[in-house]
Amino acid sequence: MDMTRDTLSRLRARARRLIPCSAEAEDLVQDALLGYLERSEHGAEIAAPLPYMMTALRHGARAQRRRAERLSPLDSAGEPQTGDAELPCFTGEVLRAVERLPEPDRALLRRVIAGETQPAALARDMGLPPGTVMSRLARARRRLRAALGEDAW
Repeated sequence: MDMTRDTLSRLRARARRLIPCSAEAEDLVQDALLGYLERSEHGAEIAAPLPYMMTALRHGARAQRRRAERLSPLDSAGEPQTGDAELPCFTGEVLRAVERLPEPDRALLRRVIAGETQPAALARDMGLPPGTVMSRLARARRRLRAALGEDAW
């Protein structure tokens, strides 16, 4: 697919409608483009790339909302609350740390961030044995914790 300015502007507009934070919306667009490119490089034929990426945007936004909802019970438990402005910065910090990891770790964590948490599905998607996926995931998380500092967890 030839990525035109129109395609990118349509993706960005959709992402901004789904997520109010412009930085997170841009991250969502990049994730959708990366997902499309990764699938294409692995031989998947995507007949309609734009609808595919629009769906990826919608799923990514939904996954972000689910993660935010999972944080809500912590807020009501009397723990110190993170200001609304700080959470996107922390999310961005985590995503930047993921991007600095070695490619195998980065690819695996991107799938987890996108919402795929079943080891069998990750193994199938990546063409690896489940045990390999589990050990790589443990190493990737350990490297991510080290990159962010242990106190972040």
